[in-house]
Amino acid sequence: MLYIDYTLAIQIVQFLVIIFIGKKMILDPVMGTVNSRDSKIEGMKKEAEDLKAKVEQYKADYSEKMAQMRVELADYHKKIKDDASKDAAAKVAAVKADVDSKILSARSEIHAEAAKAKAEMDSMVKEISDLIADRIMLSA
Repeated sequence: MLYIDYTLAIQIVQFLVIIFIGKKMILDPVMGTVNSRDSKIEGMKKEAEDLKAKVEQYKADYSEKMAQMRVELADYHKKIKDDASKDAAAKVAAVKADVDSKILSARSEIHAEAAKAKAEMDSMVKEISDLIADRIMLSA
């Protein structure tokens, strides 16, 4: 049988005191630690997500800047190639003009030399024909 007396009340009070003390000394610190750890984990997750978003943004910015640099580099190469082509064309034109002027100068020199040689030949032919005519006249 079950006896109900003042010891039951004392045991109930002891039980409640043990629960209260256990809660204050064991359960509350453990729960505080668990909650603190959970909040730190959530904070770290949020920070990791923020960092991941920043990395993605930096990656997109990097890709955009690299594409822009490639376009600028292609434009720069085209400009350098065009400038080199223009310089080469100008040098070729200058050399061609120089060669043409030298050719004209050489032709005029050749014509002058040819005219001079023709004049000399004409005078030599005249002298030879005079000599021939004189000899023919002397022998006849």
